Amino acid sequence: MAKRAVLIGINRYQVPGSDLRGCVNDVKNLQQALTTYYGFSAQDVTSLTDLQATKKAMQAAIQKLVTSGKKGDTLLLHYSGHGSNVPDDNGDEADHRDEILCPTNLDWEDPLRDDWLRKTLNKLRSGVNLTVIMDCCHSGTNTRAITPLDAPIKERFLPCPLDLMATESGRKLRGTLRGQLGKAPRGRKRKSDIVHADIKEMLITGCRDTQTSADAHIDGSFNGALTYYLVESIKEANGELTYRQLQQRTAAKLKSEDYDQVPQLEGQRTSFNRPFLS
Repeated sequence: MAKRAVLIGINRYQVPGSDLRGCVNDVKNLQQALTTYYGFSAQDVTSLTDLQATKKAMQAAIQKLVTSGKKGDTLLLHYSGHGSNVPDDNGDEADHRDEILCPTNLDWEDPLRDDWLRKTLNKLRSGVNLTVIMDCCHSGTNTRAITPLDAPIKERFLPCPLDLMATESGRKLRGTLRGQLGKAPRGRKRKSDIVHADIKEMLITGCRDTQTSADAHIDGSFNGALTYYLVESIKEANGELTYRQLQQRTAAKLKSEDYDQVPQLEGQRTSFNRPFLS
């Protein structure tokens, strides 16, 4: 039974003014937690950071992770960087939006869409435990200016320039902004931040779909707020906690430090009380 992980962290973007500061630290902190508490070996953790994390490299690493999984394996995919959304290109989204991850060489005309990620994750073999952690945003105010580089907190969201142009010209935006990359039921108000969804993976995201994920200066260095407090929760429990406990403890830490974001847990309800990365 193998354990493998792909950790992606992007501070440097080829989109002017879009650089972040805490994403590479997220990768380092999470990798240390994996090797210390969960038995991952260093050679089985693939890290893509900054200019390494092109669209092609990200897709290749994610595909290899998913297709290599065999029954009994434990896999982890972690992404720390910008998220965004663009107009749906094939009519399969009720809200007319596709969520995207933002590689270092983001091309708004050819983004890394949630459609591709969903199809890839659906190829997971039965009996493989895949956990996906997304420390990014997929919603935000489209007219908001990019945060200055020296700001204490930056949002991990890039506004789509097509929407910016539409807003500035007074035209109506196509579609509405929505949340994370899961397939939890839409159209009804959530009663909980732990949600049953008919997906093969366990998905942890940085915030609700009405919020943004913070790239912040914490304890002397820049980090993603979700990843930092998730790792802190793991350390305090010596790695022994369930998915539900991890979400709850991370949410409590974020709240105690006055962050507005509330981490989300989505997956099969029968797995909420399984040990994290079991």
